[in-house]
Amino acid sequence: MKQFKLAIAMVILVSAIVILLLMLFTPQPIQITLESGREITTESLEYYTLTKVLLLVSSAFLIGAMSVYLFYNADIRNGLLPVSGRSASRAAYSAVLNLLKVDEKRAFLAVVDSGGEMLQNRLVSKLGLSKVKVTRILAGLERKNLIVKERHGLTNKVKLKEIGA
Repeated sequence: MKQFKLAIAMVILVSAIVILLLMLFTPQPIQITLESGREITTESLEYYTLTKVLLLVSSAFLIGAMSVYLFYNADIRNGLLPVSGRSASRAAYSAVLNLLKVDEKRAFLAVVDSGGEMLQNRLVSKLGLSKVKVTRILAGLERKNLIVKERHGLTNKVKLKEIGA
């Protein structure tokens, strides 16, 4: 399924680039009516119709969106993002950290600093937050596929999620 999505993204990217280039470098016929009533038709690369402008803008947007999508997926495939919680470091997760809320970032970094896993009750005491607040923070991190919680006696073991697993 992932290869299918990547193939579709590549097709959209190439199509958008082709459309953009065709629109930019195809002269547009312009009809000019003189005061004498005579009509002159000329071609110019400087004027565009509203339809062509909308096609140019949508093509440029698709090029940007598909480039970001393909670049992000290439980072995961090429191992630029950590694969395992055991090899975790703060620097490896810098891109992820910028997208997290303050409390999520603190909890996530606590797990990273502890080697990729820690007990939830230890996390509660380390963060100095209530159990309910930490549970909600961890639920948010789980929804974002950054951690996994496993039952461990009366508490949970919080582990960094392996990317691609």
